[in-house]
Order: sequence, then C-alpha cells, then structure tokens
Amino acid sequence: MKKKETLQVAIIPLIAVILINALIPFFTGSKMPLIVLSGSMTPMMMPGDMIIEESVDPDELQIGDVIVFHPPDSDKTDALVTHRIISLEEGEERTFQTKGDANNAEDDFKVPASNVVGKLIFVIPFAGYLPEISKHKNIFLFTVILPAGLIILDEIRNMLLYSNPVKARKVEKERKKIARRTSYSVKGKRLATFVLISGLIFAGIVVNNLGENGSLVLGKENTIKNPGTLSRVYVITPDDYGKRTDINFWYGVITSSNETQVYETQAIAPEGVITPSTWNQMNETKVIAPENTPATISTVPYILPVFWIISLAEINPYLPAAVEIGFYTFLSTLLLFPLWHRKSVIGKKKKKIKIRRLVAQWKRTLQLV
Repeated sequence: MKKKETLQVAIIPLIAVILINALIPFFTGSKMPLIVLSGSMTPMMMPGDMIIEESVDPDELQIGDVIVFHPPDSDKTDALVTHRIISLEEGEERTFQTKGDANNAEDDFKVPASNVVGKLIFVIPFAGYLPEISKHKNIFLFTVILPAGLIILDEIRNMLLYSNPVKARKVEKERKKIARRTSYSVKGKRLATFVLISGLIFAGIVVNNLGENGSLVLGKENTIKNPGTLSRVYVITPDDYGKRTDINFWYGVITSSNETQVYETQAIAPEGVITPSTWNQMNETKVIAPENTPATISTVPYILPVFWIISLAEINPYLPAAVEIGFYTFLSTLLLFPLWHRKSVIGKKKKKIKIRRLVAQWKRTLQLV
C-alpha cells in the first residue's frame, strides 16, 4: 500500500469519528440550533444568525451567561427567548432576571430554573437565512434537486457499468493506470510567498485599526473613540466576571470617525419581552462602570462576528487580533489554491519523450567515457 493510500485509510476514520461526536448531541437533544428573529441581543447576534445552545444544569449558571428559555406566562408554549442573566435569586427554585443587551429595560418577569432550555455556546452569522432561501424554487432547484439528481445519475451509471464484469475490470485497470500517472505537488516557495504577503497585508489592516488593548482600571465614565478607518468592536472584561453586567455597554461596535449608523431591527418576541426598534452604532461611546473596577479591554476591527470576538477576548485581549490576521490570511491563501497546488497527469506521449531524453543522456555519457 502506498503512503498516500495509508494516510487516507488513517484520516477517513478519524474524520468520521469527529463528525459523529459533533452530530450526536444534536440527535440526542443536548444541543440545538435556533434562528435569531429579533434585535434584542444586537450586535452580539443579529436577526438571521443561527445560534447553538447547549443543555445546562441551571445551578451552574451565573450572572453574565446568555440563556435560552421559555418565557413564563407566555401564550405560546414553544416560544423561546435568548437573553442575558443580569441577576439571580436562590430559593426553593432558582430564578433569573434577564435582559436583552440592546434593550433599555430588563424583562418584566423572572425566569424559573425549570424554564431554562440551555446556554448559548456559538453563533453562526447569516446561517438562519438558509432555510428561507431554500424556499425559493430556483435556488432550491440549483442547490438541492440538481446536485441530488447528478449524484443519482452517477450512481446508476456505476451500477450499469459494474454489472458487466469484463467492463468493470477494464475500467478499474484504466483508473489504476491514471492514478499511477497522476501526481500532486505543492509549490512550497510560492505558497510561503502568498502566506507572507497576505499575512503582512492583513496584519497591517488590523494593526492600523487597533484600539486600546490590555489591562485598565475603569472610572465612573469611560469614553471609547474610534479614529480609525474601519468600525471597531470593543470588549471590556472585569477581573470579577460577576460584575460584567454592572458595566453599561461593556461591549459594542463603534464606527470609524465622522460616521454614525442606525440599524432598524424587526422585533418578533413573546409577550413581556422587550425588543428595540433601532440599534445605534456611533463613532464614540461612553461606558459607565463602578469606579476603580480592574478589567481588561480588547479593541479590534469589526471583521469577525461580535460573538467570536467576545469569546476570544475572554481568553486573552490580544487573541481577537491574532485570530483576525490568521483567519483572513488562511482564506486568501485558500482562494489562491490553484496557483500553489498542481495536479499533473503524465500521458503516454510525455512518457516516451522522457524515455528518449534519458536514452540520449546515457549515449552522451557513454561517448564521453
């Protein structure tokens, strides 16, 4: 067995195991995808995004967590809301006071632990639009029916072909010949050049639009500005995680200088859940916090989803910038795949030419000797 085939045999089961482990929680119900319908949690999640929630023990939840729950006293039994915990109360049954990040007021009810469905763990931008897009006949035809039809036709062709043992042997023999004549090569120098150039370009873009990063001590009022050319996301993480909700506007999006944007949001929510009609994005924001609150701040260009940036900033304030550079360097290099990866098939004519050249070289060598 060739090295390439051995590698394939080793990798395919590994990929299968990873996929099975990733999909099992969705079949068992411990994880569930949901589509964002309202703007109450903007800009962390936008209408049309898909979120992944994971089942959680309510006793493990803490202030600052984003939870998915059934609103109490709602007429719709299947209604679900995703809001952040801003306070909690212990008792016979734990209860949570929740609020949408974009809302000016907290929800006018308290969520009992029995109503909690799960905890937000991931956001996939724009994925919520896919089911809606698939309803359009033309898009459904080209993205589902046509590919499925081609796969079925190919399988029928293979069944007819392999039903004849003589033809099947000939086809397999020819495929093996082509496989032996096929070679794949990576142009290492060209690949390294693309990675280096792309990395420098995106590093320059990110670094030129970075704001304050690292440790700081918050005052009562803290002004965050954006003099750069790109919109920025800022994330303030207090040393005491439980005090995060005490900071008004602990994360947000600020536009470039001399620019202000107002986004209209469509509110679809159960009774008692407040949703905003607009979301303001400005080039300057004021953060109100308890005085002398130690925290870390991460301010990076808005070229990744806000949820991703928040999750990375919680690990390290400099990590979002590093991931942005790496992510877009990888994407640009992948788009240039045909320029640094080559597939070549040596035909019979090329083989004969190579043999003639080798014979000619041997003759010249023998004559010299």
